[in-house]
Amino acid sequence: MSNKKQKMDPRVMRTRQLLRDALVELIEERGYEKITVQDITERATLNRATFYLHYSDKLDLLYQSTKEILNDLVSSLNVHFDDKIETDFLKDEHEPHDTFMHLFEQISLNSKLYKVFLTEKDIPYFSSGLKEIIIDFVSNGINSMEPDDKKLTVPREMAIRYFAAAFLEVIVWWLENDMLYSPKFMATQLLRITVKGPYIDLPFGK
Repeated sequence: MSNKKQKMDPRVMRTRQLLRDALVELIEERGYEKITVQDITERATLNRATFYLHYSDKLDLLYQSTKEILNDLVSSLNVHFDDKIETDFLKDEHEPHDTFMHLFEQISLNSKLYKVFLTEKDIPYFSSGLKEIIIDFVSNGINSMEPDDKKLTVPREMAIRYFAAAFLEVIVWWLENDMLYSPKFMATQLLRITVKGPYIDLPFGK
């Protein structure tokens, strides 16, 4: 993905970005089913011929846009995991691992797209694609923190699925509330609740 981007003409990248931005804006305003290629090109201030040089139709634009943004997230997270895998995943109670914080930073960089694609009912495969990425992310984190199944309180796969679903819901909530907390705060709180639970005084929350 990154090599492809490096070889792509900057003008092509700019055109594709304009079309993607227009798509996101229009979905937010009208919903995916109600927009046309003409609507997209007008919003992007491009002509239809230019659109068809890059995409076959609006579904192709949507599919390629979701694929690109999710691939970017995977590539970015993989780099951070490769660099940091030897360190403790939780530095301390107030300082989450850089990789975990990076997840929220990456989403915040494209927050409008994530918010629209996650909440638009006609794009369920974006949510499922992001969920699979988070499942891998959580799996890597749990494996880094505790590789021994015997030291887990529940089956590993159950824990992975539980936390991945919770993370995705919290991310949607965060975006719907205009990211009222910083990426660092989100990473800190989610990692804390993952490791310690939501309770202060109950024995199983410690």
